[in-house]
Amino acid sequence: MSVDTPKVLHSPLKVAKRGADIIGTLLFLSAFVGFIVQIFFRYVLDQPLAWSEEATMIAFIWTVFWAAAFMVPIKEHVTFDVVYDVVPERVQRAMSIFTMSLLIVAFVILLPYTFDYLDFLFRKKTPVMRIQMVWIYCCYALFIGAFTLQAMWRLYHLFGAKWRSHL
Repeated sequence: MSVDTPKVLHSPLKVAKRGADIIGTLLFLSAFVGFIVQIFFRYVLDQPLAWSEEATMIAFIWTVFWAAAFMVPIKEHVTFDVVYDVVPERVQRAMSIFTMSLLIVAFVILLPYTFDYLDFLFRKKTPVMRIQMVWIYCCYALFIGAFTLQAMWRLYHLFGAKWRSHL
């Protein structure tokens, strides 16, 4: 007699990550489709669309910052690691603690200036679609906030007992 095991429920963090991945994929897809539409109308029909270029740029901006904030783990971002890779693990830990601390301080300092600039952008609109620029660039504030939280989470773990798995 076998007992069926219930499906393991996903943790809220895994569900959020999956949702972020889906949103990022849709953002990329919309940028790609907008780019194809733009090429088709410009070079096949010889009738360029003004809105498609703007929509594609907006989707691309959101794709880049969304992916950097929610899809790519902090350890997977582009780094200059020539020295990092050849030093012992304890030195790597110290370097990681230093860089995460520096990143957190820099981004916390940057956050009020980011909101100040977004406030300024409330008065500006895109030339074709007339969207307030704040809605286009608020993804940068999301990036700053999410990346800072990721850095804080990594820093927390670098001080923990299983710090080696966070190098």
